[in-house]
Amino acid sequence: MIDGIEHEDDDFGEEDPRTPLWESIANAIATLSDATDTPTGVRAASSSIQSDDVDMTSDAWMQQFAQVQDWLNLGLPQGLTDDGRDAFLAKLVSGLELDSAEALDTSVSPSQFTPLALERLSQRIELAVRLQKAFAEERESDGVTRSSATSNWASAWEESEPVSDQLSTEPVTATADVISINELTTSDLNLTPSYQRGDVWTTNDRQALIESVLRGIPLPSIILREVGPSDPQEVVDGKQRLTALLRFVGSHPAALARVQAADSRHPGQDLLKNFKEDYLKFKTAWKSLERESLTVEKENDYFFPFKLRNNDSGGLKGPALEALQGKYYTQILKNVIKVAGAEMTVEKLFTKTTAYKVPVIRYTQADPRQIHDVFKLYNKQGVHLNAEEIRNAAFHEIELTAAILVAAGDADPRVDAADIAPSLAKVPKLTTIGASFEGYGIGRARYRRTKILSWILSVLLLDTKVQKVKSTARHIDEFLTRVQDDKQDPLRSRKNLTDLFKWLTEAFDLHARHPEIWSEKFMDGGKGAKWQELQLVGSMVGVAFALAASPNDVEKRIDQNANEILIATSSDAWGRIENAQTKTQWDYIARIAKGVLTLLKLDPSEASKAVRDRFGSSGYESLMGTILSEEGR
Repeated sequence: MIDGIEHEDDDFGEEDPRTPLWESIANAIATLSDATDTPTGVRAASSSIQSDDVDMTSDAWMQQFAQVQDWLNLGLPQGLTDDGRDAFLAKLVSGLELDSAEALDTSVSPSQFTPLALERLSQRIELAVRLQKAFAEERESDGVTRSSATSNWASAWEESEPVSDQLSTEPVTATADVISINELTTSDLNLTPSYQRGDVWTTNDRQALIESVLRGIPLPSIILREVGPSDPQEVVDGKQRLTALLRFVGSHPAALARVQAADSRHPGQDLLKNFKEDYLKFKTAWKSLERESLTVEKENDYFFPFKLRNNDSGGLKGPALEALQGKYYTQILKNVIKVAGAEMTVEKLFTKTTAYKVPVIRYTQADPRQIHDVFKLYNKQGVHLNAEEIRNAAFHEIELTAAILVAAGDADPRVDAADIAPSLAKVPKLTTIGASFEGYGIGRARYRRTKILSWILSVLLLDTKVQKVKSTARHIDEFLTRVQDDKQDPLRSRKNLTDLFKWLTEAFDLHARHPEIWSEKFMDGGKGAKWQELQLVGSMVGVAFALAASPNDVEKRIDQNANEILIATSSDAWGRIENAQTKTQWDYIARIAKGVLTLLKLDPSEASKAVRDRFGSSGYESLMGTILSEEGR
């Protein structure tokens, strides 16, 4: 008896493939039922459930499953309710994003789950257990609020998306190899493709990595993409590690270019020679000739070498390694250490072929979307790039992606914005968006600002046609895919991109100039604290549509209706969200965006038309229509 259905002619024993799946589901239900500390909006089970008590021989398992349903982030507005077996299964199938035809076997009565549906359910509930554990561990950390942990839990669901995407079936040509450090550091590499952020590691991070190498600890894989026979290989993943290696040995191309320019200005002073052979002597000469002291900050800015740590917290222990503490590379070239089972000088480790190898994956024939697919598989296997890092790599060939990265303030600040996204050259006050994020307490960690800006843009401009609620990650991917696939898309035009980011810059400026209308309920911790993401996205979308609809008097409208907006944002309907389910989030964003327009006495349809006329599409109707279709209103 499986799925609560007994078949006279069937004899399902332990050999039936569904039996271990049911056992896995039963164990997961029991685990989730024991959780008492929950994300905001996730209801704890009314009682602890033992796995042996999860009754799969009748419909009783449905009641037990319903107690832990919130942990599965199924995105069902009304949840799984006791409306009868068929209604329960239909809703659950919908939450698993399967069609009834492929999920339910209707050849028997009553219908039952197919093996595909059962496998999907097992995978999702196992993921729910993993994310519940991560939530519990985060809550035990000092200073972590429930709101912050809830946001991270919801983001983890966004990034995980178990088995929900169909991967490309096209073959990918790639090679996996292990090579010596010198082969890697002397390769022709593009360290700064448009999707890469700046050098975000701290000095301590870099020192720790070099210490790992000196101790013979293996490094994670570097992922490269070959673009063309005469083009440098793009660094898809591993930029921070490569930057640390190149800087330590004095081979970073940006540093060499700077030193070569100074060497030309001061002929006969051997600046370049000393840079490579005696860095301390070089530093003294630089100070004398360039009138500038090379502080740690300057060395970071110029990608110059850094010294190793000189304290007990470092990883260099034992006589041979302790002698390296606090030294630059050129000071320890002849020091002998033992790495990968062999004794060698530090110089040989970094400049010759040795037994110490670094794993490298090279994609020789793979388009960005295929790499996007492969990264999703990597994430399931433990690489754990986040959704935004994958997205930046997958869609970097369209200028829109690069422009989002720059405007959000996540690109390398040492590279001119116009060199990354030429369309931004004529956008005044471009730093407004990044500065606004800073003021809202939104950090740069792992492209968080890029993700929020991409989210806002996709809500503003993606007309989904099909009114079906998607995760944030999928919504953004669909938006960027549309632009990538259609060479005639309006957002492939630099002129339109310039206009787009002028509009966004003005909208962010307008939003930030009126803190008096946003309630402290929009912040995580009260007035002046960090903004919550949903509140920021919803209000920014509303302000942007308002600016498009009435650019000449929108400021006046805000002033005239400031009190009404503050009252609305202070209300429970606007100021908080009951749970973190996907459909609830979209409903909440739609409520705020429409509310801002209504309180400013602007016609939402006219605002949507203004955006559509200007940029070729508007996401307003899709945002509202999705919610209406889900609620039947």
